[in-house]
Amino acid sequence: MAKYTASPHYSIVGEIDFGVSGVYETEDVDEIVQLDSLVPTWIKRIDTQEPEVTKEDEKVAETDAKPAPRTRKATSAK
Repeated sequence: MAKYTASPHYSIVGEIDFGVSGVYETEDVDEIVQLDSLVPTWIKRIDTQEPEVTKEDEKVAETDAKPAPRTRKATSAK
């Protein structure tokens, strides 16, 4: 489950409405993905659970990692 907060009566494409309190809770994976794409610009995720990381996400993270920069060897001027 994910819990979000936004301005009262904030709504997204007419499907998700934050109501008077400005809080919205959902267990729907598609809604969570959509809402996470708006964090932190328009809304804030307030639940303490970390999103589940799948093996595909781990593979993407590994391929996106850049190698550390190499330092140049010192040369003597002659």
